[in-house]
Amino acid sequence: MGRYIARRLLVAIPTLLALSFFIFALVSAAPGDPAEEGARRLEGTSVTDEQIEAFRRELKLDRPFLVQYGSWLKGLATADLGLSFAKRRPVTTIIRERLPATAELAAAAFTLIVVVAIPLGILAALFYRRWPDHLLRVLALVFASMPGFFFAYLLIIYLVTHLKLLPVAGRDGFDTLIMPAITVAIGPTAVISRLLRSSLLEVFGEDYIRTARSKGVKQTMVVIRHSLRNAAIPLVTLLGGLVGGLLEGVVITEVIFAWPGLGSLTFEAISQRDYPMIQAVVLLAGAIYLLVNLIVDISYGVLDPRIRLEGNVGRV
Repeated sequence: MGRYIARRLLVAIPTLLALSFFIFALVSAAPGDPAEEGARRLEGTSVTDEQIEAFRRELKLDRPFLVQYGSWLKGLATADLGLSFAKRRPVTTIIRERLPATAELAAAAFTLIVVVAIPLGILAALFYRRWPDHLLRVLALVFASMPGFFFAYLLIIYLVTHLKLLPVAGRDGFDTLIMPAITVAIGPTAVISRLLRSSLLEVFGEDYIRTARSKGVKQTMVVIRHSLRNAAIPLVTLLGGLVGGLLEGVVITEVIFAWPGLGSLTFEAISQRDYPMIQAVVLLAGAIYLLVNLIVDISYGVLDPRIRLEGNVGRV
């Protein structure tokens, strides 16, 4: 296990380097002149060519591409990602300020997904082809197909405008977390409950499950001790992929609910063509993807000892 983790970490380093290069290249190739826009934002609408060139030199945009990338990469090693074009503050400082809000929202949504999706998936499997199963299938299809922004506005209309139960926006206590967390979690919850239902139905047909039932083992114990663990591998794979999906989903959600996290920061950076901020946020998302994939691969060996991580990954 230790050698496998070490190998994955060694692979992650060149992967991050390649990702950083493509991110830097794509953002640098974006249309527009960030120096001119930054100078206009700083000095006003009327700026001279001299002011634009001074701003370009200050942000080191007058250097060749590879020199800029090397300087950015050197700063990345020391957590110095440069200055924000729009805010004129260190990018690392701004991300550090916004990260807790996004982490709070993602943790709440992930908890909601696990707490709701797993019981619903088990319930649908236990009542296979009966009315609870049919009802849950219809609800899962509806919520999985519904765009997140549309569901967010439905929550605002009914819970805020009509019922006046919750505040509409901001980050000020638990009340303001409820609607953003539900918005982010609703789609993944529907998908995961359907996947767990299918996995459990497949496991229910195995010989060892029929043997346990023939011995008089209670249905609850059959599901918890025998079925759920063996049905968990595809579930863990999907949950791992959903972490990256949560990062994507929080962008729209944070903008709608004025949640001061990385999602709204990304939207602001794109709107203002704040290239250093865009590069940093996208690279952070890529690093989180790699870390989550590593955790998912390690969990395979915990859930099913037949999977050998020391040898060929996935070989049973």
